[in-house]
Amino acid sequence: MKHPPHPLHSRRAALAALGTGTLGLSTTLASAVEPALSASALQFNVRNFGARGDGKTDDTTAFESALAAAAQAPTGRCVRVPPGKYRLTRSLTLDSTLLIGLEAGGFPADTRPLPQLIVDVPAPQPCLMAKTGASVHGLELEFRRAKLDTVFGPGVKIEGGGVSLSNLLLHNPTLGIVADGRVNCGRVNLENIFMVNPAEIGVRFEYGLDVVTFRNVHVWNYVPTSVRTCTGFRIGHVDEIRLSDCSVVAAAIGFHFVETKLPEGKSGSVWGGMNNCTADFSAVAVQVDHSNVLRINGGSFWAHHFGLVCKGPGDVIVSGADLRANSHHCIDVRGGATGTLTATGCLLKKNATNAAQTAKLHINGPASVLVSGCQFDEKSAGAFLGPEARRVSLTGNLFAASPHPALTDKTLATCEKLIANNLGVK
Repeated sequence: MKHPPHPLHSRRAALAALGTGTLGLSTTLASAVEPALSASALQFNVRNFGARGDGKTDDTTAFESALAAAAQAPTGRCVRVPPGKYRLTRSLTLDSTLLIGLEAGGFPADTRPLPQLIVDVPAPQPCLMAKTGASVHGLELEFRRAKLDTVFGPGVKIEGGGVSLSNLLLHNPTLGIVADGRVNCGRVNLENIFMVNPAEIGVRFEYGLDVVTFRNVHVWNYVPTSVRTCTGFRIGHVDEIRLSDCSVVAAAIGFHFVETKLPEGKSGSVWGGMNNCTADFSAVAVQVDHSNVLRINGGSFWAHHFGLVCKGPGDVIVSGADLRANSHHCIDVRGGATGTLTATGCLLKKNATNAAQTAKLHINGPASVLVSGCQFDEKSAGAFLGPEARRVSLTGNLFAASPHPALTDKTLATCEKLIANNLGVK
């Protein structure tokens, strides 16, 4: 079933229309009410279409038949997957349909209580294609790698707005959940998702007009090679993203914000915020290649090398975050960073003592940088201002007593700077 795009699918487009008086409100109600359908008329059980659920039989045809029958039903249709292990060898497409396993239960982590889809779909095809209005809930996607370098397509590929994915476990995917930037996927909701050992990317989301919400989505690795290859979240152009209580453990990059080349020849990057998110045991916790405005509120970002890297245009606002890095910098502002960085009330620490001369705060780029009310520990040098720094305010910070320099200033005479009221800076 095809759904034409809403003419005001973007929050910003709607606001613009209001300003020009083109957004109208309908005051008419339907004169007739359709009779209510029974719940059973909207329920399609894959077992009734021949699915065995024994982990060996190819159940793809049964799922396709259930989805085809559901497509003939009105809005509210649901394809149910009872407990079992269902082997799939072809991609399934969901269009305004709910694919549901268990409706309730514990968070889908170690106990693995969910009906299981055994993914035997050849790359690059996704296991599930989620079109406009699709929902997937209460299922496990099990990618059985014959060997560590076995490649799959996306576990779920999103190609439309209003998609909801919740209470899912994805085990050993190559790519977990993907919206690759070719289609607007506004108003998408990801919630209560546990992703284990994604070889390349946990969540890739690169094009969403209007609000997109990711809550309690966890990307976790126990395969050592993933620390060198995996990105937890790759986020591109989104009108307003709300990341809350999301976490990444053992990745090359925890949260990566990038520029998206859009289909109409334009490009864009993120607006939005991260609240109480976590990256741990990763090479880089947060990397911002490109942003419009990114807000990072609270959270814990512990990394082997870099806590927060700003390397491109855009504004980044960080408040109340725990930023730690072992071998390099807790905050690193590089030469390509041309926007602004505002960091207030943050904790900058080293969890190791083998890089004592490496500053926790490293500013060597043209961005306008304000750091205020932050705490610096004693385990390494505090702040370094390099010759590429152009505009810096470093005020009201507390540097712990340390044998290492609190501040090293290598800025040029052309740099505008305010350095004042920092406790521990001589």
